[in-house]
Amino acid sequence: MEGVFKRTILSLILLVFSICLSTHLAYAATRMPNGCKKNVFLTISGQIGKMTNSADKTYEMSEREFLALATSTVTTSTPWTPKSDFVGPLLTNILHDVAAKGSKLRLVALDDFSVDVDGDYLGRYGTILASSRDGVRLTVRDFGPIFVMYPRDSFRKELDTPIGASYLVWQLCGIEVE
Repeated sequence: MEGVFKRTILSLILLVFSICLSTHLAYAATRMPNGCKKNVFLTISGQIGKMTNSADKTYEMSEREFLALATSTVTTSTPWTPKSDFVGPLLTNILHDVAAKGSKLRLVALDDFSVDVDGDYLGRYGTILASSRDGVRLTVRDFGPIFVMYPRDSFRKELDTPIGASYLVWQLCGIEVE
């Protein structure tokens, strides 16, 4: 009888633990990081002059709009990828299009990672917001849908540093302009 009681208690504990874990995972899967919005490809907020959502004071860029922008190619390697051709619009063009008034940027990723960076620093090296690598669209599982990329191999002394690597944000979903 005592063995049955212990198994029942253990089963209940495991059931409660499983329910708590699945609830937490479901919440994490549906929660968007601050600076990003559900069903928006790229959210730009902060000191911007052009907005699509005046209530939130944000520019909400659709995937279609993003993919229609003029693109540039950056051929480089990263600490996580071999030398590849990354293609996407120039960050400076996007900031110009939304009439960004600040030069400090917070880059926000889907996994809630964020990093503060000087926009002029990124602009100096022709940083792009890559949506494809070697002709293949980036997915969430493969650094996408947007991967901040600059020509790291061409400016090793300046960009091949731990701080420089932190600016290579993948799964980018938001840019906050300060």
